[in-house]
Amino acid sequence: MSEQHHSGEQGHSEEAAQMFPTDFTPADIFNEMYADLENLNDLMMSFSNAIVIQVAMDEELAPFLAATEQAQPSFTEGVAKFYPRYLMLEEDQVPLLLVRSKIGLVNAASAVTEAINYATNCLGVISAGTAGGLAQHINVGDIVLGSNYLYTDADATIFGYERGQIPGMPVSYGDRDSDWEEAIEAALSALKSAQEEGSWAVHQGRMLAGNSFVTEYNVKDTREAFDTALSTDMETTAIAQICSNYDVSFMAVRCISDLCGPAADQEFHLSVDVVAPRSARYALQIAAELWTQQELPALELNLED
Repeated sequence: MSEQHHSGEQGHSEEAAQMFPTDFTPADIFNEMYADLENLNDLMMSFSNAIVIQVAMDEELAPFLAATEQAQPSFTEGVAKFYPRYLMLEEDQVPLLLVRSKIGLVNAASAVTEAINYATNCLGVISAGTAGGLAQHINVGDIVLGSNYLYTDADATIFGYERGQIPGMPVSYGDRDSDWEEAIEAALSALKSAQEEGSWAVHQGRMLAGNSFVTEYNVKDTREAFDTALSTDMETTAIAQICSNYDVSFMAVRCISDLCGPAADQEFHLSVDVVAPRSARYALQIAAELWTQQELPALELNLED
C-alpha cells in the first residue's frame, strides 16, 4: 500500500468520524428526535384554550409582541410563525397564540388550521391588522369589526350561487355567540374615551377578502355586488371559513390603512405603524374581556417595541 493511498484512507476515516461520531448513544438520538414533539405536547396542554390571534405581516405582529410576554419559545410551521404569549392583567393572564401567517388566503387558512390543532379548545380566533376601506363612509384609521365575511372574487352565479359564495358552502360566514357579543360591547365601552379623543370611528358589519386588491379599476363593481360591505383584505374570509369548518368562533378586528377608490377630499393612506397598534389595542381588549368575562377598564398596553 502506498503512503499516498494510506494517507487518503486516513483522510476518509477522519471525515467519517466527523460525520458519524462515536461518542453518542441511541438515547441521544431518541431524545433529539422527540424533543420537538415533547415541546409541542407541552404547548397543546398549556395552551389548549388559548385565544388565537392571526396577523399577516411582521409589522402587524409587532404591537402584540410588545404588549404581551413570552410563555414559550416561538416556532415555525411552513411559512407561518407561532408565538405562545401571555397578556398580563392585574389578577389574571390571558393565554394567546399569536400567528404571523404571511399575506394571502391560503397562507392565512393553513396557519390558522395549524393554530386550531395546537389550541384544541381555543375560545376563538381573531384576525387583526390592516384592511382597505371599501364603503364610501369609511375613513383611514377607522376600526372595522367583522360580523360576516364573503369572498370578493368567488363567482359561481352561473350555477345559481350568490356572488362571493363558494359552491356547496354557505353564502357567508360569521355567527358570533353571546360571549363574543358581550366581550365586544364591553371592549367598545372601555375604549370609548380613547376613540373620542382620537377621532376615529368604529364600524361593525360585512368584510370581504380575496386574492386581488380592490382598486379604482374594480371598486365600482365590488361596491355594487357587495353594497353593504365595509372593507376588504386578503385573509379574513378564508379564516372565517376554516373556523366555520371546525366550529370555532371567529371575528376580524382590522384598522383601515387605505381606501379603495377614495373621494377627492379623502385622505387615502395611513402607515401600518399607525394603524397596526390601533387594531392590536381593540383585539387585545376584546380578548381580555372574553377571557375574564368581566367588564374591564381600558387596558394600559405598551404597543411599541
